[in-house]
Amino acid sequence: MKLAKRFIDLGYLLATGILATLTMDVIAIASVKSGIFKLGRHQIGPHLLGRWVGSFPTGRVIHSNILDTSPLPHEVAIGVASHYVIGFTLSSIFVISWLKIFARKINLSSALIFGISTCVFPYFLMFPAMGFGVMGLKTVHESMLVPFSAFNHAVFGVGIFIWTHLLSRYYLNGSKMITRSTICPLAPSSQS
Repeated sequence: MKLAKRFIDLGYLLATGILATLTMDVIAIASVKSGIFKLGRHQIGPHLLGRWVGSFPTGRVIHSNILDTSPLPHEVAIGVASHYVIGFTLSSIFVISWLKIFARKINLSSALIFGISTCVFPYFLMFPAMGFGVMGLKTVHESMLVPFSAFNHAVFGVGIFIWTHLLSRYYLNGSKMITRSTICPLAPSSQS
């Protein structure tokens, strides 16, 4: 029974991470296509993330400007896979930590703050390593990279909130019984 619960917990985390990341991607695409954000050539799509991550095995992590780096084979696939692994990992860290520490449902404000706090990774790691500078400061003045990233990561946090609630209600609780484990599926039960 414990093994089955671990698979359910893993499925819950995997679904939450993938769906929160997908929510972020759909809203990001819509906001760029609608013209809300004009990113120009500094649009970090799967191809640039894949080019960056794909260059790790060669020992190249820092680029003077990743836009000038030659494209890699399968960089889009590498970028998409990396993006979703990162989304799954970050959402899992938040969900597990929240449920283990507080043993209650995730609230919107905490998920939103967490989502925005994940901007630390692109601002201080990815952008500088891609040659865009800390917080994208080496990009052109009118670049929308920083506000777009903040918006995107806020949507990721909202996605975590939405999907943890929907999945805990419908995915994990076929019985519809309200117990400590149905409110917090990953929280230790009193029977353990």
